[in-house]
Amino acid sequence: MPVIFPGIAKALNIRLFSAGYIPLGDWWSMTDILRDFWRLYLHDQDGASLKLAEGSFEMPSGRIVLVPPGIDFVPVVQGVVHQLFIQFEFVGWPSEAARQVFPHPIVLDDDGLRDALAAEVGAKLEAGPPVLDPNLSSLLKALVHLSISSALSGIPDDRAGRFLTIAEGQQELLTVLHYIEEHLDQHLSNAQLAEIARTSESRFIRRFRDTTGRTPGRYVQDRRLRRAADLLVSSDQSIEEIAQRCGFANRYHFTRVFSQRMDCPPARYRSDRPYIEQQPQG
Repeated sequence: MPVIFPGIAKALNIRLFSAGYIPLGDWWSMTDILRDFWRLYLHDQDGASLKLAEGSFEMPSGRIVLVPPGIDFVPVVQGVVHQLFIQFEFVGWPSEAARQVFPHPIVLDDDGLRDALAAEVGAKLEAGPPVLDPNLSSLLKALVHLSISSALSGIPDDRAGRFLTIAEGQQELLTVLHYIEEHLDQHLSNAQLAEIARTSESRFIRRFRDTTGRTPGRYVQDRRLRRAADLLVSSDQSIEEIAQRCGFANRYHFTRVFSQRMDCPPARYRSDRPYIEQQPQG
């Protein structure tokens, strides 16, 4: 008898932001301003940790660490440490929802299949700046899925059930969320998005806020800023071009909004990333 998954696989759609294998330095504490996506870390030596509100979180060498979105931390590194990292998100999942399931960073137990895949991914990224082709993208996403599976197996049943409930709740908005991603350079009104969702504007706004934790307007702005941040560190496009591609009226509007949300202007955000040439676009 076939097993039928009613749309859950779509709700676990992963979007990759960046990945790499890099030596850590003091710059690490200046680069992770955004907190609205997941991080996967794997270090070759002890010495990397996260300074959290409740204290220091040590990241042991050779063990995959997952940092859920929305967690405030300051990266700390002592000594020579190389890091495999993947920055990603589940499309449409709000940070608040992720924290209900995973309120803290997680150190995963050893797993032969997953850890062998991590070693293969690390070797590919260490070899040089790769092109994010379908093969590498599939490997990165497979590693993320296996890591999330490991994390889910170690939490109480009520929180694992919450994960499934959140995944199911994304289905109604998936069409709208994908439309937003494909049209960030255009004007996106609530009325237009409600029409795509085939519901009234008032119900759409309420449902969107309940599902994502943000109003449609705030979500669109967050996605534009996320796209702009990606382009700043993964392309040589000018700030004017990035502002246009991400739906901002002009460079000055983009710079003002970006500076308010990111605590630094776009030009400095770009210059503060010394590993830019080692990162694949993703």
